[in-house]
Amino acid sequence: MVNEESMRPSDIRFTHDSIQYKFTDGRTLTETFRQLLRKVTSIENIPKMEVMPNKGKWFVVRGNRRLFVYKELEKRNQIEQVQVTKRIFNRELFDKQYTSSNEGRSVKIRGRGLEAVMQDFNEVWEEYKRENPFCPIL
Repeated sequence: MVNEESMRPSDIRFTHDSIQYKFTDGRTLTETFRQLLRKVTSIENIPKMEVMPNKGKWFVVRGNRRLFVYKELEKRNQIEQVQVTKRIFNRELFDKQYTSSNEGRSVKIRGRGLEAVMQDFNEVWEEYKRENPFCPIL
């Protein structure tokens, strides 16, 4: 059974221990964050994440990079919820995806490093705030 529903990114955990800095289409996490923040693209144009429950928590099984970006937008009060596809628990899929060493609370970033990416996100955010002092929620 699958259904679509809105969820707060902060209520979803990662399945991966680490994520690649670039998406399959070549865009980086930073570019995606910037484009969503500046409304160059909208969340509706990005494929929905797929999530499933495990031991009372929701985990993303398709979309760990998207989740990373959405969590950062939520922290800055730019989004409240995103549409996700909820799946019933599938042990085989979950075990194949799950590499987290901290119950899905955070991820490392391959190809750039978490500290560098967070610095990039903070610079993009500060620039955005200077240009948009009222910062509406997306």
